[in-house]
Amino acid sequence: MKQVSIPKHLTKKYPHHRPTFLKKVVGKKVERIKGQYHSLKEWKKDPKGYFIIKVFYTKGYFGARFHTYDSVPHLDIIGTDAESIVQTIVREKLVTSLQHAAYLGHELYKAETALKHHLNFVQDSPLDFSKKTKKKESDNLPE
Repeated sequence: MKQVSIPKHLTKKYPHHRPTFLKKVVGKKVERIKGQYHSLKEWKKDPKGYFIIKVFYTKGYFGARFHTYDSVPHLDIIGTDAESIVQTIVREKLVTSLQHAAYLGHELYKAETALKHHLNFVQDSPLDFSKKTKKKESDNLPE
């Protein structure tokens, strides 16, 4: 296996690229598989509980409300970016499954995008970029 350093002129031109101390491995064959997921077959309930996500357009934030399976809300986590909300959820140990954490990251990023572009947000549905919303908040949670 041949190892090559990243040329210095590239690290100066593109400072966000890998630092020069990291080596790029050339010539290694890497297996490639197609990502796939069938929600009806593979979905597993997280024993901790579930989240309902809502966007507050006029207030400029969105949030996730944590419920246990007795349908009692326990905690609201709000913010303006998906990463801070999902990291708070993980830090507070509100999820036990990696699948659930990945799902929340995806849905919270959709909520962040909906907030930035004033798109209608419906949890578990794709964003429609052709339609702007006139709503003051998404419909799936009371304030």
